[in-house]
Amino acid sequence: MNHNNLVTILFCFLSVFSFGQDQNNLVPNSSFESLDGKLKKLKQINAAKDWNSPTALNADLFSTKKEGAIGAPVNIYGKEHPKDGDNYAGIVAYSYNNKTPRTYVQAPLTNQLTGGLDYCVKFHVSLSDLSKYAINNITAHIGVDPLVLDTKGDIIFNNRKEFSNVVKNATNKIYNARYNWETVCGTFRANGKEKYITIGNFFNNKDTKYQKLKKLANFQGTQKPLAYYYIDQVEVFMIENPSDCDCMMGTKKQRESIVYHRDFADNGEELTIEERLKRHTIYFDVETAKIDDMFKKSLDKLALLLTENKELKLQLNGHSDKKESEAIKNDPENELLINLGNYRAKSVKDYLVRKGISSDRLTTMDAGSDQPAAPGLSMLSLAKNRRVEFIITK
Repeated sequence: MNHNNLVTILFCFLSVFSFGQDQNNLVPNSSFESLDGKLKKLKQINAAKDWNSPTALNADLFSTKKEGAIGAPVNIYGKEHPKDGDNYAGIVAYSYNNKTPRTYVQAPLTNQLTGGLDYCVKFHVSLSDLSKYAINNITAHIGVDPLVLDTKGDIIFNNRKEFSNVVKNATNKIYNARYNWETVCGTFRANGKEKYITIGNFFNNKDTKYQKLKKLANFQGTQKPLAYYYIDQVEVFMIENPSDCDCMMGTKKQRESIVYHRDFADNGEELTIEERLKRHTIYFDVETAKIDDMFKKSLDKLALLLTENKELKLQLNGHSDKKESEAIKNDPENELLINLGNYRAKSVKDYLVRKGISSDRLTTMDAGSDQPAAPGLSMLSLAKNRRVEFIITK
């Protein structure tokens, strides 16, 4: 078979597979990508097609195509790259002494739910950097009718029947990860005819657990006396078994973290290959070898650099932070922790190989935690040390 034909068939297969996955999700515009109007300022969640807020105070919408208060990754509440695409929403989920009204995001599902069947409800949240508080009770309400509150205020449920339509994580943890996405996930058995999803906090302040946070080092701006969360990639889909919801994925992380990322302006300066490679350093979250989506464009540029310089061979050095190394003492049989640097280097190598780079040009090494890029044990220093660096071998 002709190579080009094979590639075309494979591309079509992947497109159909992706389309099928999207069709299973009953949440329209699940990552807030399609806009109905022009996004110009805060309180414009209704600019995202199919989305609105159920109270008189609208939630926010942020975009990488905008700057300032509604920009991404940098905006009025902090810095966060989208989990998926270019846009994400933002809500106030808690404020000290209820001084700031909460906000919510709401959308109609593409089809009514069928009574007696189980559904997986999943979305991703990230606590904004300038939030002074982190809370639990970040949940989704699945209802027959849309929620409506004509004033600026909190939607608080008070009886068991109302809470029976609220989906939350089994552990109902406090979501305290700043500059990182966490998954809210749970299963829902439909009574039938449910048609709307609303995301927010439906619990009284007295029933909401909170954690007071110190301001992140080296982050500009003043902390706000509230818990403000970014929201992205919302899903509702039918499942045969509760295990199909994969709600236990990514719940092991024990400490708050950030994923380090540095943007370089393209000012046309001449750089050596070594300098360009240094700018392509890839950073990781705690105890994981998964490449964050924010680094994929950088790896694509690295693949192009390798394509243009066919004689270039690289050693990929995978580093871990000191606390990851210390964690092995408490979990000495944890294969991931023991080989974390190598796994990180291998995940980057695999990505480049999928981009057409010969594996013979890439070697991997576990560099451990003995060569930190930054001293100290602050979150920022540790984030700079969880990395893969590129060293020229030929």
